[in-house]
Parts: sequence; C-alpha cells; structure tokens
Amino acid sequence: MADDIFREVDDAMRMERLRKSARRFAGLGLAGLVLIGAGIGGWEYHLSSLHKDALAKSTTYMSALHDLGADSSVAGTSLPLTPAQQKALTALAEVGNASPSGLATLAQLREAASYATHGKTQEALRIWDSIQQNTKVDATLRHVATLLWCQWQVDSGDIATIRSRLSLLSNESKPFAALANEQLATLDLRAGDVKSARDRLTRLQQDFNAPNGVRMRAGGMLQTLDQQG
Repeated sequence: MADDIFREVDDAMRMERLRKSARRFAGLGLAGLVLIGAGIGGWEYHLSSLHKDALAKSTTYMSALHDLGADSSVAGTSLPLTPAQQKALTALAEVGNASPSGLATLAQLREAASYATHGKTQEALRIWDSIQQNTKVDATLRHVATLLWCQWQVDSGDIATIRSRLSLLSNESKPFAALANEQLATLDLRAGDVKSARDRLTRLQQDFNAPNGVRMRAGGMLQTLDQQG
C-alpha cells in the first residue's frame, strides 16, 4: 500500500519539481554571490564540514534503503523484519534525528512506511503526524505524510478528522489533489454517500493530469458501483 502511494506521489511531483526548479537555481546563484562576496576562509571551512556530514548521512540513508528492501506481506499478514531490516530501520531513525531537514524527513517517511507494513501502525501514524505538524518541513513532504496518515486509517479511522485533513489537499491546484480525492471518495462510501463518491470517481477517471493508477482504480470502482446498481 505505501509503495503504491509513493509511486503515485512521485508521478504527481514531477511537474511540481519542474515548476520550482527555476526558483531553486536562482536561489543557489544568489547564495553563490553572497559567499564570493564574503570571502571568509572560516565560513568556507564550515560549509565544507556541513557538506561532508550531509554526504555521510546521505550514504547511510541510501545504504539503509538498500538493506531494508521492499516491504512485503503474504495473504495480508505482515512478514517479520529480518535482522538486516531491523538494523536498517535503526539507521534510518538516526538519519531522521540528525540530518538536514529534507533528508531527515525522507528517512522518517520510509521508516514509518516500513512500520506500517510490518504491523506497527500506531508507531507509523505517530511519525507521519509529527511530520505533517512540523511547519519547518517542506510543504510537499508534509502533504505526503498527510496522505499516508489518512490512507492507513481511511477504512477505520474517524471520518470527520480524516476528511478535514484530506480536504486541505483536494483542491485541483494542489499537486496531490487526485490522491486526496481518491481517499475522499472512499470516505464517502464509508459514510453511505454513494452519489458524492460516484461524482468524485467520475472526475478522477476523466482527469488526465491524475496518476494512471488513480484513474484506473476510479474506473474500477465505478464499474463496481454500476454492477451494484
């Protein structure tokens, strides 16, 4: 489940990254001018130390992802973590606690996804909730955490609370609107509001900006609703 949403989030993020890249490179150019103007050896040494530390954390992060592998289950039953996976999760937790904010958040997201898949749902929800509540974290990553927090409770969590959080992401101007509206359609069905669910699913099926997986699932759900009358 978490792997699917990560893939679809990646699809939705591609255009958003392109849109933001010009501003990011402009910011880097300005930062370069400031450093050249400063010309302070101590500051350059400080930056070098930061880069080395960030590189070490990035290496730890990538190694942990490799050792963790793909989370899997058999017949809906979570498989136990192997010793190598346990060690990888410990490494991710360390990166999440001591790295630059972007890398730390990515580590926390992956850590939480693994916890959820392996039956430690409450621990995963705690991590996702802490990310989405942290205003210092990049908004895109906070939105991912919100989607995952809601996804793992959409079948049994409090409908009003989940709907409130998803509604903040559901406007078509938001990068993850399709994923949020898919979950809102599921909530509509839970609440017995078939008409609202059908309307949302129809819009998703016809939305060529939505990830293919979302559109296909929307079509499948509409077929099921049609068969049920």
